Order: sequence, then C-alpha cells, then structure tokens
Amino acid sequence: MNPEIQEIDDGTNYIGYHEALSLIYSNVQLLSSEMIPLELSHNRIASKDVTAFVSCPSTDISLKDGFAVNSEDVAQASTQSPVSLEVIASVFAGSAFDGKVRSGTAIKVCSGAPIPCGAESVVSKEFCKEITNREVQILAKAERGRNILKAGGTISSGATAVKKGEMFLPGNMGLAAAGGISRVSVHKLPRVAIVGIGDEIVAPGEHLRPGQIYASNLITLRAWLNSFHIECITSVVRDDVDSIARELKRILCNADVILTSGGAWGSERDLVVDTLAALGWQQVFHHVRMGPGKGICFGKWQEVPVFCLPGGPASNEMAFLQLALPGILRMSGDMRHPLQNVSARLTKDLKSRHRAWAEFLPAVLSIDSKAVYSVYPQQAYQRAQANVGANCLICIHEGIETLSRNEIIKVQILVPHLGMIEEAGLF
Repeated sequence: MNPEIQEIDDGTNYIGYHEALSLIYSNVQLLSSEMIPLELSHNRIASKDVTAFVSCPSTDISLKDGFAVNSEDVAQASTQSPVSLEVIASVFAGSAFDGKVRSGTAIKVCSGAPIPCGAESVVSKEFCKEITNREVQILAKAERGRNILKAGGTISSGATAVKKGEMFLPGNMGLAAAGGISRVSVHKLPRVAIVGIGDEIVAPGEHLRPGQIYASNLITLRAWLNSFHIECITSVVRDDVDSIARELKRILCNADVILTSGGAWGSERDLVVDTLAALGWQQVFHHVRMGPGKGICFGKWQEVPVFCLPGGPASNEMAFLQLALPGILRMSGDMRHPLQNVSARLTKDLKSRHRAWAEFLPAVLSIDSKAVYSVYPQQAYQRAQANVGANCLICIHEGIETLSRNEIIKVQILVPHLGMIEEAGLF
C-alpha cells in the first residue's frame, strides 16, 4: 500500500494537484529573449515571429528531370501518338537559359532547374523518349503548371516560417533557413540550482560514512533537466539552518529557479521551509493531495521560484515531474506538460487510495502487432527510485475511484520526447 496516501484522511487542508499546478503557472515568469544561430534552435521556443527575408524558390523551378514544353504542343501526346519536339538547350539547377521555348521546341531540364521563358509545364523523363540530342518524343500530355514549383512555393518573402510561441523543430527550421533566416530570437532557458539537504546524504564520489547515502536524487533531477537542455548546478548541505541559508544566498544571484531536495516535510529536522521563511520568501502552498510527492512546498524568494521537494526518491521525482518541471519549462515558453500522453488499454483493475487525491503509478507500456498499446501497472512503490523499469505513468485523477481492466486510459510517457519511445523499449 502506498504510504503517501494511506496516512492522510479527509481532514487535511492540502490543495489539489491541479490547483497546485495552476498556482505554479501563475507564479512563474517567462524569461527574456536571446538571439541564437538557427541551427542551435532545436526544441527552443520562438519569442517572436520568424519572417522570411527571401522567397524560396526565387524563380519557378522544375520538380522533375524531363523536358520543359509548351502545354498546347503536347495536349494530344500519348504512347500511341507521340509528339516530336526539337531540343534547343539543356538547363541545370543553378544555371539559366536566356532564350525562349517556342511552339515545337523543348528544353531538357533537371530537377531544381529554372523554368525557361515560354515553358508552361515539364514532362517527366519517364514519359519522354530521346531520339537524338536534338529530338525528343513526348509520350504524355502535361497541362499548364505540371511539375513546376512556382516562385515562393516553399515560402515567400514576408511569410511567417515559425510563429511566436512555437517550438523550433527540424521541419520549420528548414523552412526558416529556406527563407534566408540564420539567427532567431528564442526565450532563454532557465538556470537551475539544486541543493540536496541532509546530514545523511553525501555528494556522489565523496567518502561515505556509516549511515550515510549518496545524493542520488540530484543525479535523477539533473538527468531530467539535461534531457530538456536545461543546465543546472548541484550542491549538498547538512541539516543546519546557517548552512542552508548560506548556500541559498550563494546560489540566488545565478539561478532562475531553485530546487531543494529533502528537509521539506516539517519535522524538527526539516529546516528548509522555516529557513526560507526567515529569509523572506513568499510561500504559495505546502502539501498537495498527490501521491507520491505530497510534501512539496512552493514559493518565491526575491522573485525566484523555489520548489522544496521531499527527500524520498519516489516522492522527490514525482513532485518534480508533475509540478516543478512543468513550471520550469513554462519559464522558457514551453506550455506543454513535459510528459506526453498516449492512449493505452489497462490490463488490470485499479482502485484509488482516496478519491480526493491524484495518484501516479509506475507502469510498463507495450505495443502489439496491431499497433495497440497496453499498460501494465507495476508493484507498489519502494524507497528506491520508483520509476526504474517503468516507461510510463498511470494517473488516477482526483474524483476517480476506480479504473477498470480493458479501459482505454491516458498514460504519461517517461521519456522527454515521443521520438525516444523506441529507445525506451516500446517497440
């Protein structure tokens, strides 16, 4: 049984998960913009419209290897009744022909070549039979515009290649490049500082004394942030008010977001929230009706968002994924939840621990030969990293008491981008 929910009853005054997420969104600020090379903009968010400087193509071009012709000359052409035309020149991509296609003539063109003056269409080479270098037989008609990409057909000068708020992806990056764009304006990525707190934790690589554990949470959080190209710094401090305050002051000037790991629950050894209060932060909420992760606390300190995450690995990671990470990404202009959804068939009945809570369960997603997803819930949480072996999460939302076997539900993919699903073992 999940202790995150078992010990809580209706008497709590904790806020709901969706209310917590809404409060985070309303208390984080969009970061300012920066200009970067287009080729480095992948997965970044445009801070203003990206407008083409030039048209692409700059002139009408051929979409096929073949012959540029006058459409009327080949209107009756067929394999049974080929039309013979005089070949007066050849044109290749990057070159041009100063003359003109007149009735009874054709010009040999390759894909990407400018359309010669007077030509109205291009007959693909598979419908042409070259008799000599000066004569070609046309075996099919080609109406006006056939196999021609008009000037500006890819993008025209002044057109928008990427809209403000859109993510740069390979397709629209290529479109921007075709429009003559080499540098773009994007929202900055937040600088994140993570502080692990506790006498019992030690930074990975340092000497471990009896009773101590390595700060594995810091590695997990950093890995998630790095997968979204967000850089961070990490440090470890002991359970001491002065040490915590000193470290928080040290990192404040170089951080857009602060994450603390551990010491957030509220016992006599959980000092983070009280230390922040003494430093003058504005607490927004503490404790959320979600499991795991209920101990999360969120506030702002000198306008810097601060997420105080529980120390237990399962609670730490879930509070981060469901609340802290969405808030952090909002600061870079990314309005999506970081964990994308797919629909899957549930393989067993599930019952909520309490209908007033949101519960997140690790699961394994598989796909059959008919491209149907099935989701298999894992065993109950243990203290070790909860999502090891899982590739998705099932959410039992507030107000839901049961999910039934064979029901089609939404599951959250535990990879940053859907393009990585194959690497996660779903295929």
